Amino acid sequence: MSEEKNVVVTINRQPSFTEIWYEGSVTYEGKDYNFWLINPRGLDNQGREYEMEVRWWFKQVPREIRAMSETIIKDFKDNRHD
Repeated sequence: MSEEKNVVVTINRQPSFTEIWYEGSVTYEGKDYNFWLINPRGLDNQGREYEMEVRWWFKQVPREIRAMSETIIKDFKDNRHD
């Protein structure tokens, strides 16, 4: 005998934030690996900014390149006003 669960889904129709997507690439051993640097613009409900993110275009990206995500974000933030 299964117990019936009451589930309610709600969606706020006003966007919480917007995102700016930048394209970039890393060249490693003569091969380019493309990525998007995603910069969310907005605050959560406690006034904190959303974190930036790197998404690789394809699944076949070497581990050492994927590990560069934090460095890519840091470099972008450091050079934002150039």
